[in-house]
Amino acid sequence: MKNKKYIIALTVLSAFLFSALIIAGSLSPLSEMGDNANQFNSVGMWLSIAMILFFYLIPVILYAIGLNWIKIIMAIFCVIGIVILLSTIVIVLIIGLVNHNMLQLSSVLIVSILGVIINIVWLIVAFWKNRGKASGLSS
Repeated sequence: MKNKKYIIALTVLSAFLFSALIIAGSLSPLSEMGDNANQFNSVGMWLSIAMILFFYLIPVILYAIGLNWIKIIMAIFCVIGIVILLSTIVIVLIIGLVNHNMLQLSSVLIVSILGVIINIVWLIVAFWKNRGKASGLSS
């Protein structure tokens, strides 16, 4: 039960960070790079945040009510999130170095790095078995 609470808390934190990434991106020079880029406080930005929260909220509700198999689906989303965040880090680093505006992109980098860390911690908490019990050691 304690593990379930940690998983839910980390999922909420991951959703918050992914939403923060959308906001940070819309406040950065990245929002001016294309016709389809989200501008801060635009309908597109809010729809992106709503979609992210929807994709986080449905599985976490199903997991909270006792469907433990949904943890596998959540793990797939978590790995996809890690890939997206790592890609964002690489792309933002390249754009920042080419355009000489790393400082303006630092919020996007920080949120992306925190997102990767939280998602890795999520995977560890969700699937790491107690090593002491598995090896016969007692604490």
